[in-house]
Amino acid sequence: MKLFPLFLLFALPLAPLQAEEKKEGQPALQALIAKTPEEKAKAQSLAASYPLKVCFVSDDKLDDPVDTLYGGRLLRFCCKGCVRSFNKNPSKYLPKLDALEKSSS
Repeated sequence: MKLFPLFLLFALPLAPLQAEEKKEGQPALQALIAKTPEEKAKAQSLAASYPLKVCFVSDDKLDDPVDTLYGGRLLRFCCKGCVRSFNKNPSKYLPKLDALEKSSS
């Protein structure tokens, strides 16, 4: 008769809790690159009124911007790396974006 390792009895119930903690730590909302025709059309319609000419993450020019949608809001980045940086910590960049939008209006 093989014995079931006892430590597994204690470790298995903790696995779902650890997975839930990781989910809660992630931001609920992320900037998603406009890929589908519908998303691209929405980004294009919002782009006409987008006030910034520079990336609000890196301060680089928006020569060939990466358009993303963030909760129905258009966010433009200079590159995909800046999209990743934003998605890691949106609360770091949103106040800067809001201030830049106010000053350019």
